[in-house]
Amino acid sequence: MQQHLAWKPCHTPGMENLRLRHDDCGIHASSHLIQSLSGHSIAATYVLNCDPRWRFRRLWLQVDNHGRRSLTLDRDIRGHWFLNGEPRPDLLDCQQAMLSASPFTHTPALQHYALETGQKVELQVAWVDLFDFKVEVRRQRYHCLRRQAGRTVYSHEAEGRPASEMIVDDDALLIESSGQYLRQTARTLRAGRPA
Repeated sequence: MQQHLAWKPCHTPGMENLRLRHDDCGIHASSHLIQSLSGHSIAATYVLNCDPRWRFRRLWLQVDNHGRRSLTLDRDIRGHWFLNGEPRPDLLDCQQAMLSASPFTHTPALQHYALETGQKVELQVAWVDLFDFKVEVRRQRYHCLRRQAGRTVYSHEAEGRPASEMIVDDDALLIESSGQYLRQTARTLRAGRPA
């Protein structure tokens, strides 16, 4: 199964176009995004891979912002992290990777934990800042507020930021994040045909 999605920031110029593919080996996302924040523009391409249970395995990222930079971030089956092939023991307790300007990177955590109404989870993530290109540990909190037909509402809190609400579809793909991102399109392809 393949899905094609696009999101737009609510208050700044930009767009993310993502293709999501599921197969026996896991989940594979490839994306192109452009965004402008505080007068700084970036263009980024990334490929993010998870195992079939939505556990992070690999990120390849390339960013154009005052020159082209790229990185790879890997997590092996024992939970050890590697940035460009070098061990990153400070990331050992991280379960997922998050990109600062991508609404998609909430999906692996939401899929993996599959919270029911009223349930909460706090996790550490390897936070990749697309503007300064740093990878650091951050805490994320998700609280499933309510489920209704075709959508779930979460409260989301990133370390150092106030809580915000997120609405996701049945595949935990973002529909809207309060004042941050709004999904523009979503198509599902099965057996080579649009569904």
